[in-house]
Amino acid sequence: MRITNRVHSRRSSSAAGSRLRGWARKMVLYGLLPFLAMPALAEGFVDPLDLPAGLVLQLEQQPLRDIVQADDRLITVGDAGLIIYSDDLGSSWLQAEVPVSADINSVHFSGPKLGWAVGHGASILHSSDGGETWHKQLDGRVLEQMYIDYFEQETELEKERAADYLDAILYMTRPGPGQFFMDVWFDEQGLNGYAVGPFGLMLGSRDGGHSWQPWNTRIDNNDLLHLTSIREANGGLFISGERGHVWRLDSNTQRFVAGDVGYEGTLFGLVGGDGLLLAHGLRGNIFRSADDGLSWAAVDSDFSASITGGAALGERNFVLISQSAQVAVSHDGGASFSQLDIARPTLFTGVLGVASDQLLLVGLNGVTLVSTK
Repeated sequence: MRITNRVHSRRSSSAAGSRLRGWARKMVLYGLLPFLAMPALAEGFVDPLDLPAGLVLQLEQQPLRDIVQADDRLITVGDAGLIIYSDDLGSSWLQAEVPVSADINSVHFSGPKLGWAVGHGASILHSSDGGETWHKQLDGRVLEQMYIDYFEQETELEKERAADYLDAILYMTRPGPGQFFMDVWFDEQGLNGYAVGPFGLMLGSRDGGHSWQPWNTRIDNNDLLHLTSIREANGGLFISGERGHVWRLDSNTQRFVAGDVGYEGTLFGLVGGDGLLLAHGLRGNIFRSADDGLSWAAVDSDFSASITGGAALGERNFVLISQSAQVAVSHDGGASFSQLDIARPTLFTGVLGVASDQLLLVGLNGVTLVSTK
């Protein structure tokens, strides 16, 4: 569906619904979206966006989705608002104070103190103390009105063009508590940032997340393709998404320009370093670029399932992980990968290099330490 088409037939509406259901089924299958909704009519129900995360025992054994390092601290996020942090490379963990109990998909830090986390209910959380305490910057209950207000007041577009954008967005998916963000990124100063999600959901901020604006007019994504990750690599900022698309931010126009890897499936993430960029996704597909995403080549690998995460380990070394507990390391700039033996296999969703020969993995069974030797 193009944004210039304002007449929507019943058949196209059904197709959009099928696309939403298909995306949801895939996210459940890949372990990225275990819970699409929670019953809202039960007696005594409290919205997860209003309910602080509960205290949890055995923190490192809980389902987790993403992990980052901020200076000497590790921070990882997971289900039901769980955020935990470690100051001893994962030997012990403490639970952070989090104002929501919605599932959290991704976390990003700009330096040792400023962090953002995003997840279900279109929630955006911010920490200014290294991840120990968090407060909510946005949730889905204000998201739809934000879109309406923005496009009704949009001054950079002709009035009819802005209305077309709004019609398309509200038609494909009404932004609200049923929405979710897949990833978030901020610059080193912690001022300029973006949050991305399905059906082209994209917000931008220029003040550290104190205010957010729709960014749909500044990305080549008229079909509202799913946006799955946003990553900085080799001095550039990239977004991965549906139909093999990779968008790069043009620093001159401040617009995300579309490219693709020559693949029709969904890409779940990007890993970059040492002048190289890897895109990974469905059914173990990996694509490699040595020219900042201008051209791509498929990489042969033994991955048999969808690749859910990855990390650069320095000096042309990369690691990728899959939903079927596969972990593979490359020592030749992503041209080839060797599988590691995993003592505690599980569905993995995040990985971080914590030493020259050690990885910390997070996933369905919590935190797992793996040696690359």
